[in-house]
Amino acid sequence: MKKTILTILLCGILIIFLTGCSKSEELEKPYIGEESTTEIDTDREIELSIKEGTLTDAGATIVFTNNSDKDYIYGVPFSIEVKKDGKWHVIHADMSFNLPAFTIKAGEIKEIEITWEPGYGELENGTYRVIKNISYEYEKDKYEDFNIAVEFNIDKD
Repeated sequence: MKKTILTILLCGILIIFLTGCSKSEELEKPYIGEESTTEIDTDREIELSIKEGTLTDAGATIVFTNNSDKDYIYGVPFSIEVKKDGKWHVIHADMSFNLPAFTIKAGEIKEIEITWEPGYGELENGTYRVIKNISYEYEKDKYEDFNIAVEFNIDKD
């Protein structure tokens, strides 16, 4: 009898705990913030572009073109900025990413699909850029990081 009461009591506490923890908080909506301080490196022999015909207001296929003799490393994370009054501005969005690392070998071209809709929503008309952080190993276990970007326009009209 005591075991049955104890089991029922523990199940009740567990149900209350799980119910309370499962309430999802509403994610913060993306908003345009301060002027960007992100430095984009345009002197590298690795380029970022958008595959023709893949751009939507919710995502795109981006293409890495490695025109160098170095192997580069990149991850899944990306950010999007918007151009307002001739200046780039950060768009604050609630995004989460897995953190695997991928290699793009010297001379390689690689395509990846990105979807920004879950965090940024569907983008409104305007000029944007996708920013990707890239690294390369310049010495054993020593890496240099830099950012590359590709600009694009959303025009729903």
